[in-house]
Amino acid sequence: MPVYGGGVSCPKQGEVLVDKKVRNPATGFYVDNLGPSDPKYRPQQIVSFQISVKNPGETAIDKITVTDTLPKFLDYMSGPGTYDGANGKLNWEVSNLAGGDTQVFEVKGRISHQAKLPVDRNVICPTNELAQPINIVDVSASNGQTDRDEARYCIEKEVIVPKVPEAGPENWLISITGLITSLGIGLKLRKSKSS
Repeated sequence: MPVYGGGVSCPKQGEVLVDKKVRNPATGFYVDNLGPSDPKYRPQQIVSFQISVKNPGETAIDKITVTDTLPKFLDYMSGPGTYDGANGKLNWEVSNLAGGDTQVFEVKGRISHQAKLPVDRNVICPTNELAQPINIVDVSASNGQTDRDEARYCIEKEVIVPKVPEAGPENWLISITGLITSLGIGLKLRKSKSS
C-alpha cells in the first residue's frame, strides 16, 4: 500500500476486541454495567447479555475462542456454543473474522430462585466481599491476541409482605341489623319503664 511521501505501509495485523453488555431490566437497553443505584433483577427473572467480538484490524483472524463465565445465582438458558454446567462456562468459536467486522451474540440466563440466594442480603451486588454477580467474557485469537470484558448487575430479593388480617366483622350487615334491633328493644323497654 503506497504511503504519502513514499514508502510502503504493511497491513495492520488482525486484532480482537470484546464488549459485553447487560440488558437494563427497566428500559430494555443494553448497558456496560448496572450498579447499586440502577434497576435490579429479581429472582426468576431472565437476564440477557450481548457480546460483541470485533476485529478492528485490517487482516482476518482465522479463529477466535470465546469463553463466557456465568456468575453465581444465574442459571444458563441459551447462547451459542457448548455450556459446561460444572464450571459455569459457555464456549464457542468465531471463524474467519474479517478486518473491520463485528459479530454479536446473545446469552440468556435466569436469576436463581430466592431460596438459593444469600440469606443475609436483600440486595446482591458485586462488592469487595462478594465478587458476584459479574459475568466475564474472555476471547483468545489464533494470532495470540486476547481481550476480556465484564458486565455487572444487582439482584434484589422479593420482599414477602404478610397479609394483614381484615378488621371488623365479616358479616357487617347482620351486625348492624342486630345492633339496631337491640337499640330499638332497649329504647322500648326504657319507654315502658318510664310510663
